[in-house]
Amino acid sequence: MSDLTVDELAAMLTTPAACVGRMQEIKTETDRLKNFGKLTGAQEIRTSQLLEEFAAVDKRRRELEREEQLDKVRAAAGGGAVEHGTPFGSYRPSVGGTERDNAMRVLDGLTRSGELPDYGAERVERLMTNGARHEQGVTAQWTTATGDPAYLRAFAKLCADPERGHMEWDEQERGAYQRVREVQGLMRSMSLTDNAGGYMVPLTLDPAILLTNNGSINPLRQISRTVQTATDTWNGVTSAGVTAEWTAEGAEVADASPTLGQPSIPVHKGDAYVEYSFEVGMDAMNFLAELQGLLVDAADQLNATAYTTGTGSGQPTGIITALDGTSSEVAPATPETLASGDVYAVQNALGPRWQARAQWCANLAIINTLAQMETTAGALKFPGLQATPPTLLRKPLSELSNMDGTFSTSATADNFLLLYGDFQQFIIVDRIGAQLEFLPMVIGANRRPTGKRGALLWWRTGSDVVVDGAFKVLNIATTA
Repeated sequence: MSDLTVDELAAMLTTPAACVGRMQEIKTETDRLKNFGKLTGAQEIRTSQLLEEFAAVDKRRRELEREEQLDKVRAAAGGGAVEHGTPFGSYRPSVGGTERDNAMRVLDGLTRSGELPDYGAERVERLMTNGARHEQGVTAQWTTATGDPAYLRAFAKLCADPERGHMEWDEQERGAYQRVREVQGLMRSMSLTDNAGGYMVPLTLDPAILLTNNGSINPLRQISRTVQTATDTWNGVTSAGVTAEWTAEGAEVADASPTLGQPSIPVHKGDAYVEYSFEVGMDAMNFLAELQGLLVDAADQLNATAYTTGTGSGQPTGIITALDGTSSEVAPATPETLASGDVYAVQNALGPRWQARAQWCANLAIINTLAQMETTAGALKFPGLQATPPTLLRKPLSELSNMDGTFSTSATADNFLLLYGDFQQFIIVDRIGAQLEFLPMVIGANRRPTGKRGALLWWRTGSDVVVDGAFKVLNIATTA
């Protein structure tokens, strides 16, 4: 690549056709790099450069197309500036509005109408503001395209009839679908693994945006750090911190340069399948709300287990899995026994840096066991467990049903019963842009139609601990 920035390179293109040609060249080169499998450092850098340039060129293409449209309007109106319309449903960005401005108008309209919860809009806005530069642009385009009410209507007609639903689209719905396909292609070009088809779900149905904190007895989405990405991997930076010091006048200061870590969390594909009758699908708009509830709940339940005990191979790395075998483990005072003193030992073992935001997690059975512990005088050992919300040793406690709830001294096993730490150091990554595949006709066991259709939702998510020292976990190991 030359010494010019990607924006400067894009600015050299003067027509939409030239932009499209350059985008095709970039796509060809990224496809070639993808064929290498595991990339070298230089190839990784080149891939990142190409992705940034692709986003810049696509932005330039849109600007040039908009100017051509404005020129036509001015010519038709006899010159002069006019406010131009937009095909995005009822949302009309002003002249000169950026992609982010347009996306924010979409979010505002959806939250005002009640179609998108506030926390969902906040997640999208956060990625547009804090994500990598190429992610910010594609997220804005994705938001505007999939948040268009015309696309929701087009999607509903596909749900009702996957084979012929597109024949009922009006011009607005057809245009909305085409814009989503363009964004879908852009997002795939940013990935080294995505090559599947399917329909991108509307913004208001995407599980990466809609997954709530109470869909299962799994508090990790509420208390952990949740981020969104538009690519295959989330990359962060960690540090043990900078050490400050007192120095005498004129004395040389110590080197306090921190050691930086670069955690990388990949996203993995999960899916959920549901069948629905022809009759249910005919009530398309109401059915979409039911479909959303069913598929999002299924995704949440699957994710809940993976975020806790996922292996990291083909699925997210669970928080317990990440801490297993590390120095974060704390053994009980008496082997194969859970006693009240072990609770104090776990809390005391955590470093001071992490104590301020530390919280507890445990299975309900373990919480109930601790709640029954008494002093010799008959008083409760942990009275905070009776409160709502409960606390343990003055720190918040959450029920995590996927943690171990029992242990047997007749079996050889690790039993992780209490988890304590700063959950901002456990990252959950959601990739935006979930896909829905339709099965137009479900066939029964006797190879005859059942009068049902199938919907397969697939999404991508990942998780991992980025600082092991931010957690302590009580492991009561047993031996048969």
